Amino acid sequence: MTTQDLVTELKSVTYDLMSLLERETTGLRSLTSDEYEQFLSEKSALSMQYEQIVVKLRGRGEELRAMPEEDRAELRALQAEFQEAARRNMNVLQAAKATNERMVQAIVRAVNDKSKEDCTTYTRSAKTSKASLGGYGRTMNKTGGAYSVNETL
Repeated sequence: MTTQDLVTELKSVTYDLMSLLERETTGLRSLTSDEYEQFLSEKSALSMQYEQIVVKLRGRGEELRAMPEEDRAELRALQAEFQEAARRNMNVLQAAKATNERMVQAIVRAVNDKSKEDCTTYTRSAKTSKASLGGYGRTMNKTGGAYSVNETL
């Protein structure tokens, strides 16, 4: 494969990868998990293909320098455009990750707060009493006995 063929292939893969990143960036909020898995699969394949071409081209510096300046300028501009698309995609993914982490932490806090509430327990003589919970279903009072929580989280 000639250097010109590799450059043409690199351009094609770069455009495909940029398009995918832009679609992922704009559609991240509305994607189903199956659609997102498809994006990840495509992104992985295109990224590997991109890297393989770049590695091949790195070994052909002389030939790249011999290409017309117009082609080299186009390639530089395309690479800058690609870097910007990748940066935008990374920012959106980091924001989504931070949002998900905050949501999980809020759920954990709610579950922990709920588990600290008093619950009704039953003594051996079938009388109700309040017990302090030390976690999920672990009573802190030493008298023992069964207890029941009649609420769902």
